[in-house]
Amino acid sequence: MSPSTAHLLSTPDFRPLPDNASLDEKIALSYRRARAIAKAYALTAEDVLYMSPRFWEFHTDNIHSLDAAAFTLLTIQYNLMGGTLAAFAEKRPELRPIMDKVLSFDVSAQFLLTEVGHGLDAPRLETTATLLPNGEFDFHTPNERARKHMPPTGPFGSLPRVAVVFARLVVQGEDRGVRPFLVALGDGNQMCKGVTSRLIPQRGGIKPVDHAVTSFDHVRLPATALLGSLAKPADLRTNFISSIWRVSVGSLALATTAIPLLSVNSYLVARYSLRRFVTGSDGTSVPIMSFRTQHGPILHALSQVAVMKAHAKAAIGFYTDTALNPRVRDGVAAAAKVAMTHHAWSSLSNFTERVGAHGLFEHNNILQNELMMRGVRIAEGDVLVLSIRLANELLLGRYSMPAPKYPDCLLSRHEAGLLDECREILKRAGGNHRHESVARLMLPRCLPLVQAIGHRMAYEAALDAGVHRPLLDLYEAGVILHDPSWYTEHAGVPRWAQFEKEDQAITAALPHLEEYLASTGAESYAVSPILTEESWENFINDVPLYDGNAHYAVVPPIPRVSQPTTPQSQIQAHL
Repeated sequence: MSPSTAHLLSTPDFRPLPDNASLDEKIALSYRRARAIAKAYALTAEDVLYMSPRFWEFHTDNIHSLDAAAFTLLTIQYNLMGGTLAAFAEKRPELRPIMDKVLSFDVSAQFLLTEVGHGLDAPRLETTATLLPNGEFDFHTPNERARKHMPPTGPFGSLPRVAVVFARLVVQGEDRGVRPFLVALGDGNQMCKGVTSRLIPQRGGIKPVDHAVTSFDHVRLPATALLGSLAKPADLRTNFISSIWRVSVGSLALATTAIPLLSVNSYLVARYSLRRFVTGSDGTSVPIMSFRTQHGPILHALSQVAVMKAHAKAAIGFYTDTALNPRVRDGVAAAAKVAMTHHAWSSLSNFTERVGAHGLFEHNNILQNELMMRGVRIAEGDVLVLSIRLANELLLGRYSMPAPKYPDCLLSRHEAGLLDECREILKRAGGNHRHESVARLMLPRCLPLVQAIGHRMAYEAALDAGVHRPLLDLYEAGVILHDPSWYTEHAGVPRWAQFEKEDQAITAALPHLEEYLASTGAESYAVSPILTEESWENFINDVPLYDGNAHYAVVPPIPRVSQPTTPQSQIQAHL
């Protein structure tokens, strides 16, 4: 974990804006934060193109837990757009000046691939780039379905904006496939002529960014805008896949963000749980951390952090090994993303509840991080779609994932068992993977299967890395409880034994809590108001205060009934 961003937290741009700040001010702040983080890392073209250790450190920096919008801008800038451009700039000197501006964040760089009408079927994109007789291109959005969705493209951040935009190359009426083009979108104050950006409503509960729907009205591009050759590829689909190769890199890079998000929030919730006391019926006060329902989820999350660190290192090793089949490398990235993001998402959801009403508010960051992880599970490859593709290709025997190192361990047996279930479904369909029964019965099993592959690879990586045994045992127990019926039915681990396994692991891990918290490196980044009594009091004393001298009767006063009086004349008569 790189410590190079901790100093940024004391700078003005990392202080929260007031609640009444405008949308423009909030978006501008995220751009400034992104630029500051970029300057701290100072990634080079080689870092980006060849995925150096610093590139991966960048994606696992704890600072990303503080601003999802800034992270969105950064990963697009350096992985998607920067990584794509770097491959061409290496051979085309005229592209190096703009590459340098991308690396220094002197421009905002975007990556426009999917369209309103084409997401999963991106090879069928409708945006066109038609070669003109003078060598220029007519870049055009032919209909509403062809508008680009949803990268940030508006005139925000006070930076010129450029993008790699994918369009169908048309030469003399011939379709030559979907290609990347380098396109100027705006000068930092307004859009370029012919380029339209329609700002879409903000994602709820998360720092705002200018996500947009973007279209082009017969924009003229120079001949140098095409990234690649004019020649028609021998295989259009293969060429398309190779041109979007940074999406696959993004699957693994985004998966690793589960580590900082879970690290910082584990630290935060643990510190809150240690300082928050409740009083029992006997008058004794105890910290809520003393309850199994509180420290259990925290320790589960810390076990996931420790295991994911080992898993990330191993997965990166596989992914960057060019001797491996590219499909296997993509499969490793997919399995890592499915497993890691599920760990983070589910634990963050638990944390949102474990801090009570505090979890509902954006200023405590937990809910923001949970929602950020939902976005990560969709971006650069939806986890369900990645799982369906990987599972089908494995079942059809097109390639195999790295073999289990410890085939007799419970998680390896689980993976093998789910594979056998899917093979049986395919066998009953006569080996026809397009049979309707396969669509009904196997597709829903693809995600659990790929998740099981990820769990197995994570466990063996952690075992090899020497992860502390209580954490490794707790990780295994947590995974088993994701699919308890399978382990009862096929592995001889009855329900009560599963609970005992978890209980023993938590009991063994709890005395090491402070050690585990220190290993997250999250102390500087846990800036939520609920962290300490002092930070909470300072926060509350700084929020808007309302008082006054009004009076409002909740219950109207009851009229006083006067006692009947006897006239004086009647008293005298009686006497």
